[in-house]
Amino acid sequence: MTAAAFTVLGSSSGLPQAERACSGYVLQVGESLSLIDCGGGVVGSFLRQGFNPLQLDRVFISHTHSDHCCELPLVIQMLHVLRSERRLEIFIPDEFVRPFLSHLNALYLFPQHVTPRLSVHGYADGFVYHGEGFELTAVANQHLDKTAALIEQYDVPNRMQCHSFRISTSTKRLFYSSDIAGFEDISGHLHDLDYALVESTHLDLTKLLERARQSTVGKYYLTHLGNKSEVAELERRIRSAGIDNLSLAYDGLKLLM
Repeated sequence: MTAAAFTVLGSSSGLPQAERACSGYVLQVGESLSLIDCGGGVVGSFLRQGFNPLQLDRVFISHTHSDHCCELPLVIQMLHVLRSERRLEIFIPDEFVRPFLSHLNALYLFPQHVTPRLSVHGYADGFVYHGEGFELTAVANQHLDKTAALIEQYDVPNRMQCHSFRISTSTKRLFYSSDIAGFEDISGHLHDLDYALVESTHLDLTKLLERARQSTVGKYYLTHLGNKSEVAELERRIRSAGIDNLSLAYDGLKLLM
């Protein structure tokens, strides 16, 4: 059986924290690495956790808020400087493909000339990636729907694509909420899981605590965390509720998959 693990690289909210990187995770299956989201500080955290950049095969981006994708060009630059000969597959929301390729050109990371060999794919709700030893499914949520009025006002092509990810290996099942509009976005997916990583910024914690008491999820982790006082308040509420299958994520947390 191929060894697999899911590591938290960044557990900060959209407001960067000195002691945490922004959203980023690594799924390791054997010698192959998949990066899931890539916000501020994630590349440094990736290296501090001892991962080898030359084993990175693919990146999945849940949505295009900067705290989830801003260091993606830096990943490409790192692999280019290291002269990686691998192909790097990049999976981003459909709406982001053309702007992202233009952004790389503006940064002098011309896709046709950098190493590694880039393969950029757009995806949408229901997308399924079958990898060696794991499967990832994209589940649309409504986190970006609140921007509809601005999109109409400024006549921009944004399609408000934001996704959660369900990840399965041969032995474990994990659900990563990414950012959401509210608990209703994910409530139907929190069942028959070993792990659920749920962002705390836009969440009704009361509803999650109620679900945790009667859930078929082995362990919940709150991520996307704020400053120290906000973290302390979350810890207090969890203790007061007496919930033993809910904890706070931290940079470096490793879950066996």
